[in-house]
Amino acid sequence: MHKLGLYLRMGTRGVLRNRQLYLPFTLAAAGCVAMCYILRFLTYSELVATMRGGAYVNIMLNLGSFILVFLVVWILVYANGFVMRRRTRELALYSVLGLRRRDVGAIHGVETLWVYLAGTVLGIGAGALLSKLALVLLLRLMQLAVPLGFSFCAPGAAESAAAFALLFLGLYLWDLGRIRRARPIELLHAGQMGEREPRSRVLLALLGVVCLGGGYAISFFTTDFLYVILLFFAAVALVIVGTHCLFGAGSVVLLKALRRNKNFYYHPRRFIAVSGLIYRMNQNAKGLANICILVTTVLVSVATTVCLYAGIETTLDRNYPNEIMVAGYCDTDAMAGTDYTPLDDLVNEAAAPWTDVPAQGYTYCALGARAGAAGYVSCNTNDPTGLTYLYMISAEDYTALTGQTVDLQPGTALVLWPQGGQDDLVLDGVCWENAGVPQSWPLPNIFGAGTDTPTVFAVLPGREDLAGVIRTAEAAGTRAGARYALLLNPTGLTEAQLMDCAVAIDAALPRDGSLAGMDGGVYVYNRAGMRLEYYAMNGSFVFLGVFLALMFSLATVLMIYYKQLSEGYEDRSRFVILQQVGLSAGEVRGAIRTQVLGVFFLPLAGAAVHLGAAAPMLMRMIAVFGLSDPPLFWLCAGGTLGVFALCYIGVYALTARQYYRIVRM
Repeated sequence: MHKLGLYLRMGTRGVLRNRQLYLPFTLAAAGCVAMCYILRFLTYSELVATMRGGAYVNIMLNLGSFILVFLVVWILVYANGFVMRRRTRELALYSVLGLRRRDVGAIHGVETLWVYLAGTVLGIGAGALLSKLALVLLLRLMQLAVPLGFSFCAPGAAESAAAFALLFLGLYLWDLGRIRRARPIELLHAGQMGEREPRSRVLLALLGVVCLGGGYAISFFTTDFLYVILLFFAAVALVIVGTHCLFGAGSVVLLKALRRNKNFYYHPRRFIAVSGLIYRMNQNAKGLANICILVTTVLVSVATTVCLYAGIETTLDRNYPNEIMVAGYCDTDAMAGTDYTPLDDLVNEAAAPWTDVPAQGYTYCALGARAGAAGYVSCNTNDPTGLTYLYMISAEDYTALTGQTVDLQPGTALVLWPQGGQDDLVLDGVCWENAGVPQSWPLPNIFGAGTDTPTVFAVLPGREDLAGVIRTAEAAGTRAGARYALLLNPTGLTEAQLMDCAVAIDAALPRDGSLAGMDGGVYVYNRAGMRLEYYAMNGSFVFLGVFLALMFSLATVLMIYYKQLSEGYEDRSRFVILQQVGLSAGEVRGAIRTQVLGVFFLPLAGAAVHLGAAAPMLMRMIAVFGLSDPPLFWLCAGGTLGVFALCYIGVYALTARQYYRIVRM
């Protein structure tokens, strides 16, 4: 009992005496516990499980949990490692004063226990308070009603506490092994060991340039949307390797080149900053590269998810411009003269309780093709390489849908090329002379929705011309059936009524393919229902993006704080010596400011470059979800970068104050 009291007293004093180290560690642990509790709270929530779009949320929560485990372990291992490095001298003094290693381990166990208890209690308390805010944010993003009341998730709190107990136990056992293996004299002098000047590793710096260039090249030149996601991870790996190589070897090569420039180097501020960075770049480079990668992750996750959410209405307007669309394959042979009255009557009758506006029908053709020496050749769409979509309707249907009279001669067409121009359309050996450009295109690009594959829109003289295109394509082995669609746009209805109308139409359609004039099943596309789906899916994306961005930001702030703290202790004696050899206090302060500003904002500049280079690939990934709006993406990316830069400057102001305080002690 006497020893236990001694351990408790010395462990408690150790935490309080080193609060500059342990307080950020405890707050970081509390933040991680709070995030874990919030995820478990949402997972256990019956409201989330039963609400519309709950499947999307569950997928995002599972993905977030997987990433969160990695982040939590990384954050706490990093923080614990830094604390242990700064405590080496004190632990050595315990041994010199006569305490055995088991006694030192017990004292450190008390310190670890206090950090765990404080972090867990604060984290669960903060998580309980913020869980309602997280639920409100999620529901608002999904445009769902927010219920009243407050609830506490006991299973989530118990699971979080148990998981972090295991994690802190692992950290303690790791520290205990280090304490038992180390010799007191080595620990006592560990903090006095300086950094050797790193060698100029030019080949490693060139490797960084090659890796970074390779990652950027993948982003700029990958155009097939099916390969974008797969190659995205390869690009990320190359950028991570390139960033570490350039911050490590590349920075040393650059700094030594600056040192060789006598006009630049022999200036009090530059001399101190450059020489200091050269001798400590082995330690700084890894931290700077990690901060750069973390900041890039925050910018990418927030910019892409916010862009997807902000573009929901644009995506709906592009893919579902009509409130209700009924579509299916029809009989190609009788395409020009097929009577679709049974389908028209069935749809109008089902929609009668909500509207008396008749549905408007049209016939169209959609198929894939590749450019050849003599024009386009129809093909199946399973291979996206070099693919172009062709979307065609007749002049009769174009006039009916737009009110614009079109008089086309045989062998002519109105063609809207993706890149513009007045070229003739040549398909499977048949040439359609370009008679102009459609003033507007009345139909959604459903066939190519969610891709950035080029699409050619064409108006042909008649339905018999569409039938001829389809027969020629099918004879060559291409699946290109004729399609018939009905557009219904009731006015004065709420979204709930529009969804009820669409459900009634869908229920009235036969499922056995027996409908006259139709060749197979008929499907109903509902704009109001798709709006809810889009907000559910993209809202959960934004929630996950913001959630992970907070975790990555927590890791970034922790790294920056400990980095500033570490550099302050290392630079303190150096700057004292500089003042003793003749530099004024103002010159020393200027040198400190130059070094801190240069090192601190280098990762942010690197992250901004990474974001700009990743933009082409990110926009193609966003296009997979049906949104192709580069100005909107750049607006979201710029706004995210601006807001984060302001927060980054705030972190700089707080952490730099600690650095200056240590250096000036």
